[in-house]
Amino acid sequence: MRSKEVLTSKEQKQAGNYFYIFTIAMIAALAGLLFGYDTGVISGSLQYISKTFDISKSEYQLKEFIVSAVPLGALIGSIFSSHFSRKYGRHRSIIYSAILFIFGTAIVVGAFHISMIIIGRLFMGFAIGLSAMIVPMYLSEVSPPKIRGAVIFLFQLAITIGLLLAFIMNYIFADVESWRAMFAIGFIPSLLLAFGMLYLPFSPRWLILKGRVKEAKTILQKLRAQQDVMEELSEIEKSLKHPKGKLKDLFTKKMFPLVIITFGLFAFQQLSGINTIFYYAPTIFENAGFGSGEGSILPSIATGAINVFATIFGIWLVDRIGRRNLLFIGFTGMIVCLGVLGISYLGLLGPEIKWITLISVLLFIVFFAISLGGVPYVMMSELFPLKIRGVGMATASCANWGFNMIVSFTFLTFIHHLGIGATFLMYTGFTVIGCLFAFALLPETKGVPLEKIESNLYSGKRLRNLGEYQKKKGS
Repeated sequence: MRSKEVLTSKEQKQAGNYFYIFTIAMIAALAGLLFGYDTGVISGSLQYISKTFDISKSEYQLKEFIVSAVPLGALIGSIFSSHFSRKYGRHRSIIYSAILFIFGTAIVVGAFHISMIIIGRLFMGFAIGLSAMIVPMYLSEVSPPKIRGAVIFLFQLAITIGLLLAFIMNYIFADVESWRAMFAIGFIPSLLLAFGMLYLPFSPRWLILKGRVKEAKTILQKLRAQQDVMEELSEIEKSLKHPKGKLKDLFTKKMFPLVIITFGLFAFQQLSGINTIFYYAPTIFENAGFGSGEGSILPSIATGAINVFATIFGIWLVDRIGRRNLLFIGFTGMIVCLGVLGISYLGLLGPEIKWITLISVLLFIVFFAISLGGVPYVMMSELFPLKIRGVGMATASCANWGFNMIVSFTFLTFIHHLGIGATFLMYTGFTVIGCLFAFALLPETKGVPLEKIESNLYSGKRLRNLGEYQKKKGS
């Protein structure tokens, strides 16, 4: 009877600890909300920006550049993210990204020339590039192994909420064609992120890297809701015995496979064409027969809503069925949906193209959201050793934003030269290759401590076997 009371008390303590971890995650993940908002707001505002600055329909390359300014800025931000995370720490770097979000938004809202919109979106992109690498790293380093996947996946959930919020604001302000108001809403989460981060703890692993072991121990005790954290501290300190990570170390025999898998996951994430739907949703639905203006923005809200709910499902699944299984389910569904979308635009599925398009897009987003949307962030946060985590994740982020920029900058061009149906069939082909790539290389890291993954790497285990872990009894 007494042991049952002890167990109940322990479970209550663990629940309180998990609540604290998820509270940290929700505040830090506001950077993801800004990522999603600044990604989605351009889809509804672009047509009104074009009116204000007299950009004609034939100037599609200028429109592509306005859209791709964010991924270009994010690419630059991701290059610098390793330096920021190492020098200023994960915690301070997230605050700096919030300040950059505020600055970029202010430039766009006050723009009196099209160049100011591009410059402002470059600053927003730089902030996204920093936070998209550093927030998942921070979350992975404060989370216990049992819920780490779900905690990191919260960043992807925040992105989807940001996208949905952007589509709703686009619809609300479409009636008055106020693109400035659409962007100005971004001030609110930026300020919440900047002030919210002031109350969150530093990453204990970064503190240990800097030799601040006492501070790290105190924070770990609070994060784990227990006094005895010496075993975890010891494992983290043991990982510091490995050589200091530099960019050139990523190309060694041990590290390069990690670069291949993380770089590849983000490359195929973007080559699926997901961001063409979020950047150019009104254009896609207008091509399907939904009309222009509010009529083409309204289906975008449906895509945003389904994205949020599917990502919540992904959070529930990622620590239950694992990263690999989730990816294969997602890849399979995405391939089918993209294929149907492509051939429907070619007119091979009858005249009801608008409803086939809407259903295919919604299902594609479901399969993407539960898998390729969040799993790459989880994997890049888990696989790289502590001393090389910053530079490794920065490299993976470069793939994310480099391919994002390529896809967003070429979508309207491909439509112009190939047609929208052939363009989506091209994305189908890339997604098939991505599925084969993941099947061949991806390890399963569900529930495995970060230091164990690192230990497996240095002991010479193959990439596919990095998640091998013998759990202790009672753990």
